[in-house]
Amino acid sequence: MKKKTLAIILEAIPILSAVVSIGLILSPYNSAPIRGIISAGVLLALFGFVFFFIGRRLAKGDRAVRILGIFDWLAMASIIVLYALAIISFGL
Repeated sequence: MKKKTLAIILEAIPILSAVVSIGLILSPYNSAPIRGIISAGVLLALFGFVFFFIGRRLAKGDRAVRILGIFDWLAMASIIVLYALAIISFGL
């Protein structure tokens, strides 16, 4: 497998996990397996900056990796904002 392909796959993991986690958090379904998926997805999305650095190391200067790196940071920020909103809502 090429380094560029591996970097793109690794960069896509936090993005997809953030989308799936937020979608499941907002869905009306609630069960133990769904809570496990949410927990794993949130954890992967929070470590988006790690995938950013790994992708940068594997494929330096590739345009797709740079764009996905920006989305990794946005995925991490979206999870942080989601938890900040939850803390604020519990405080009010």
